[in-house]
Amino acid sequence: SVVSTQSTGNCVTFDLCGEMLASCDAYGVVKLWDVRRGGAEVGHFDYEPHPVNSVAFDACGACLAVSSNDGSVKMLEVEKGVATELTGHGDGVQAAIFSRDGDMLISGSSDSTVKVWS
Repeated sequence: SVVSTQSTGNCVTFDLCGEMLASCDAYGVVKLWDVRRGGAEVGHFDYEPHPVNSVAFDACGACLAVSSNDGSVKMLEVEKGVATELTGHGDGVQAAIFSRDGDMLISGSSDSTVKVWS
């Protein structure tokens, strides 16, 4: 099946179990899709007006790192739909990824910095 975004799809990623798919787009919309249910949309989060550049699941699939052009990384609790914002970059965050053990989050920004969050 096909899943769609509102505008230019900037990133898509699976959780490690291959059961959930997350996508983000240039309008700042993040969507969650349940692969087991044929790609049914199960979450919709709007971070407009800032584009979302990347999304990455933690090892458990419980948390999604959302990299935004507003210079922040949002840590989205997938089940609750609640996000905590990490700030500290001086420009748009282009990517974020969790370490394999989940103890760290690493983010990279257009301000030429890489931050390690623990």
